[in-house]
Amino acid sequence: MTILSQPGKNAFLLIAFMALTATGARAIPRFSLLTGTRCSVCHFIPQGSGLRTSLGWEMMNETGLFKWHSAEEDTSSLAPAPKTNGMLGGHFFPGGDARFQLVRESKTNQMMLIPMQLTGSLGVVATPELSAYTNINFASIYVRGLTNSKDLFGPSAGLYPGETDYDAALQYQPSISLPSLRVGMIEPSTGIRQDDHTEFVREEAAIKGIVLIPPYYNEMGAELTYEGTRWLTINAGLYNAYNLAQVDPTIGTITSNFDFSKPSVSARVMLWPQLLDQGINTEVGASILSNGAFKMYNVFAGVGLADKATVYIEGMYCKNADQRIVRNFTVIGSMELITWMALEWRYDYGQTEYYPGQDLGFAQAFLFGLEFFPAPYVEIRPEYRVMQKNPLTGTGTFTGQWTGQIHIFY
Repeated sequence: MTILSQPGKNAFLLIAFMALTATGARAIPRFSLLTGTRCSVCHFIPQGSGLRTSLGWEMMNETGLFKWHSAEEDTSSLAPAPKTNGMLGGHFFPGGDARFQLVRESKTNQMMLIPMQLTGSLGVVATPELSAYTNINFASIYVRGLTNSKDLFGPSAGLYPGETDYDAALQYQPSISLPSLRVGMIEPSTGIRQDDHTEFVREEAAIKGIVLIPPYYNEMGAELTYEGTRWLTINAGLYNAYNLAQVDPTIGTITSNFDFSKPSVSARVMLWPQLLDQGINTEVGASILSNGAFKMYNVFAGVGLADKATVYIEGMYCKNADQRIVRNFTVIGSMELITWMALEWRYDYGQTEYYPGQDLGFAQAFLFGLEFFPAPYVEIRPEYRVMQKNPLTGTGTFTGQWTGQIHIFY
């Protein structure tokens, strides 16, 4: 590994690489298509990511080349494991994610180890109807310290404008057949919440490289989620726009996280048609996030062959008051070689138009990788990324980058 001699330069490069390659604390959506199970079954957050429920914890307890075993088994290959991640009678659920990435830039061959995520999580289940959760990313707090920023847990706390260090919410659901209400610092439900935020459907990749929805984007707000019907999910929410205004200044000045003078609204509908006899799981849906002239539309669909392979496609159309129009799409595929190893690939295409008919740029990217679980709650992902960016001329060179990621979670 190459070590730079100047501490200031080290800090700058660390932040730059993190900004280019950061991956949020998110769910692995292919698991949903492989099993035909909603994300809310395994995570406290309905659209996936972060703290895991008992079922989500138990499912990962059975995923790995080497497995943990329960205490009563005498064939333990690693060590005894508890039967649940719930504590004190199932009222408290601790959790955490530690994610590091080794990056090698193909042009310079320089390698750096990046602390992408160090998250502490806690869920509290007061009653079957009422729960709460929080996820705090200490890695971004540490990196912010390198820049001497004093904005703790604020709108500019992260590496991207509009990013926060945490999410926290209260959730209330009177019964399984009725909608749930989530209130707090939350991320609006838009599109499919993937585990890699470098995909183009969350950014303007072609000209300026603007991230439209940061990896740790959250707003103060409330959201209703209905999943009382097996084949249907509906999300609808109202949020403050303080952090979104940091991303897109055309929204205007919002004074605080409690200023709802210019609220954002979101809506998402997902259908889950299942062909159980053929072992095929599918999903299709659309969403909108809107605030004044800012509009982001996402349409998406996925199909999974149970325990074998998945394909996702998602398209995004976004425009704002500056007449910037972004049209991007992403295609993601996976093939499970064995329960603890899968091949993955992704293709991104982006098009950005400023002042219709004048400035037009294109970008595309390829990703090839492997997802490997050597043991439960331990994920290793070697990947190679190739990107071509040709802002205005229609031509551009390809640049490549090797990355290796290790993710330890609970």
